[in-house]
Amino acid sequence: MSGARKFGLILFGAILVVLFAGIAIAQGIGKPSIPSGDIIYVQDVPDGRGNITEDDYNRSFQQTWKRGGLQSAPKKGDAQYDQVKEAAINDLLDQAWLTGEADELGVTATDREVQNELATIKKDQFPTQKAFNDFLKQSGFTTEEVEFRVKLQVLSRKIQEQITKSVTDVPDSEIENFYEASKSSFTTPETRDIRLIVTDKKANAEKALNELGDDPSDAEFAKVAKQLSVHSSKTEGGKTVATEGAFPDPAGAAIMSADAGTIEGPIEAGKQFYVFRVTKITPEETKSLDDVRDQIKQQLLPTLQQQAMTDFVSNYNSKWTSRTFCKSEYTVSRCDNYESDGRLDSADPKCYKAGAGKNPDLACPAPIELPKPMAPGGNASAGALLGQTQNLPQRPIQPADTKAADTGTGAGGSVDLSQLGAAAGQ
Repeated sequence: MSGARKFGLILFGAILVVLFAGIAIAQGIGKPSIPSGDIIYVQDVPDGRGNITEDDYNRSFQQTWKRGGLQSAPKKGDAQYDQVKEAAINDLLDQAWLTGEADELGVTATDREVQNELATIKKDQFPTQKAFNDFLKQSGFTTEEVEFRVKLQVLSRKIQEQITKSVTDVPDSEIENFYEASKSSFTTPETRDIRLIVTDKKANAEKALNELGDDPSDAEFAKVAKQLSVHSSKTEGGKTVATEGAFPDPAGAAIMSADAGTIEGPIEAGKQFYVFRVTKITPEETKSLDDVRDQIKQQLLPTLQQQAMTDFVSNYNSKWTSRTFCKSEYTVSRCDNYESDGRLDSADPKCYKAGAGKNPDLACPAPIELPKPMAPGGNASAGALLGQTQNLPQRPIQPADTKAADTGTGAGGSVDLSQLGAAAGQ
C-alpha cells in the first residue's frame, strides 16, 4: 500500500476538532422549517455553512467511507452503512458548528495562517508533492476542502486559547482551602543529626559504650564507629540524619525522643543494637500560606482553565444542538428534532429483547452510557474538542472486520491533523 494511501486512511477529511454532545438546554430559539433544497439547517452560521444539502451529504458520505478504508461505498443494509452515514452527517455538523461559533466569538484565521499551517502539515506528513496529490486523489478531497479543514484547525486552536486565557486568576478562597487541605505537603518534618553505632552483637554495643565514655569527641566517636559499627554511616564517622520512621522501633522512637548531647543505648531493634547521640534537632516547619500562595495558584490555575473549557464545551453543544434541524432520514442525536428510543447505539439489539439478562453470551451496557475512562498515558478513548483529550488515529477497516472502524466525528472520534504523522512511518 502506498504512503499516500495510508495517509488517506487516517481521516484527514474529518474535521480537526470535535465538540462532545452536552446536556441539551433550551435556548429560546424557534424551530424553523428546513429551507427548500436542504436536508439539514443550522441557524446562525455564516457563509451558507449552515445550509447542508443532499449533495453536501453525498460528498461527505463518499469521503467518509474512503477514509475508513472500505473498498466501496456501503449500501443500505450493509453492516457499515449506518455508521458511515452518521459519521458523514456529524462531519458536516462539525464544520457548521465550529464556523458559527468562531463567528460569534470574533475568532478568525487569515489566509497566511492557514497556508503556514498547511505547509507545516505537508512538510511533516508528506515526503513529496506527489504523495500529497496521491492522497487527495485517493481520499476524495480537493485542495480547497483540505484548506478549509486546516482553517478549522486554526480556528479551533484560537478558540481554545481564548477560553483558557480568559481565566488568569485563582480566588483567594480556593487557595486557602487548598492550603488547609494540603498543609502536610508544605510541612518539613523534624530531622535529627545523630552519631550512630549499630552492631550485630550486644557485647559489641556494650564495648562501644565503654570506649566512648560519657562525652566522646567527634574523633573518638568516629574511631569507635569505624571499628564496631555495621551501619553505612561508619565511613562518615557515624554521622547520619534521622527522621520519623527512618530506623526500626524501639530504636527509632528512642532516637526521635532523646535529648541532644547524651549517649544512649544499647537499644535492641530487630537483631541489632543501637548506640547513638543526638547532636542537633531541627524542628518540624510548616510554610505559611503567604510563602506558598503563588505556588498554589500555579497549581490550581490549569484546573480552573480546564473547567472553563468543560463549561464552554457543554454550553457549545447545547446551544448548537438547539439550532440544528434535520430531515427525518438524516436525523442524528445532535439534531434538535432527534427523538431517542432510549436504546444505546453501542448495544447489541438482542439486549433489548425479553430474556436478555439470562443470556451469558450477551455483554449488555448499563442503562446509562457512561464516559469511557482515559487510558494510562494521557490518550482518551474518544476524541474531543479543542484539546479536551488527545485524539487517537484511526486504522483502516480490515476485510475480516465484522463492524466498521470508528469513522465518526461529533460524538465519535475525530483525528487532529497532526496525528497524520503517526502514519508516516508505516
